[in-house]
Amino acid sequence: MGRSSAYWMSNLYTDQSVEPPVTAPLDDLPANVVARFRTLRGGLMAIPGVTEQVRFMGPTWRWAWEYGTGNRKLCWLHFMRSGIDITFTLSENEEGRLAKGPKIAGALARAILEGQRTGPVKWCWLELGDRRAADAFLSLARRKAEWLAERPELKRGQRSRGRVGSEEVETD
Repeated sequence: MGRSSAYWMSNLYTDQSVEPPVTAPLDDLPANVVARFRTLRGGLMAIPGVTEQVRFMGPTWRWAWEYGTGNRKLCWLHFMRSGIDITFTLSENEEGRLAKGPKIAGALARAILEGQRTGPVKWCWLELGDRRAADAFLSLARRKAEWLAERPELKRGQRSRGRVGSEEVETD
C-alpha cells in the first residue's frame, strides 16, 4: 500500500544536504522507540554479512537506514515522527517459500498482502509499533538472509573486445 506525501513529510531526517549519523535515532526518538530501534538494529546486524548504511533515497523517502548483504537489500528503516517504519521487498520465490513455511505474524502477513508488486519484487511496508512487530520482522529478515545466501551474487562478466570483419564487437 502506497504512503501519502504527508506521511513521507513526517520523516525526521528530510534535509538532503545533512546526512544524519547512523546513531542519530538514539538521540532523536522517545525512549520506548529507541529501545525498539536497538532491538531491530542489533537483530539485523547479528545476521551474518549484514551491513548498515544511511542513504538519501530521493525526495520521497529522504534519509533511510538500509540493511543488506552485499548488493542485496533486506530492508530500509524510516524514522518518522510517529515512530519507526520499515520497507522490505520479497520476490515471488520468497513469497512462495513464506507460504510453505511456519505461519507469520498477522501484521507482517497483512503488510505482504498489501504490498505493491513492481516487476519481480513486491514492496511491503510495516509500521513497527511494538516489540512484537519488530520481532516478527526480524524473524522474516533472518529467513530472507538465508535465502539470499543460497544464491550467488550476480556479477557482471568482464567484457572483451574482438573484431568481426571490420566491426568491433563486445563479448561476455
